[in-house]
Amino acid sequence: MSSHTITIKAGPPAVFDPNPQIAFVNDSISWQNDDQNQQHWPAPSATDPKSWLDYPIAPGGQSSQISLDPGAPYTLNYVCALHPDEKGQIKVIVGKKKGPVGRKTKKGAFAGKTKKSAFGYKTK
Repeated sequence: MSSHTITIKAGPPAVFDPNPQIAFVNDSISWQNDDQNQQHWPAPSATDPKSWLDYPIAPGGQSSQISLDPGAPYTLNYVCALHPDEKGQIKVIVGKKKGPVGRKTKKGAFAGKTKKSAFGYKTK
């Protein structure tokens, strides 16, 4: 499980960065409002602002986190409930996360492919 922060950069119109945000299921998302003059309220639709957050994000403030539900890959389109022309997207990926240096880990402890386990059996 990882935590991601989407920055709200002042406009007009303000923009969400990164857009789209790439995340995995069970990750968390929060928003940082870098706009020092206006509140912003990320929501799945302008008509339902309290779906994710109970209150708008104050200038210079940060939101609480929302969790991304498991299941099939999906895309969350969202808007600022206070400024509906400000739009963002979160792409949720189902699958294995990459290793700590940004690639899939396929090699053994000493960077070589493992052919036999400690007990002499073949490993995949």
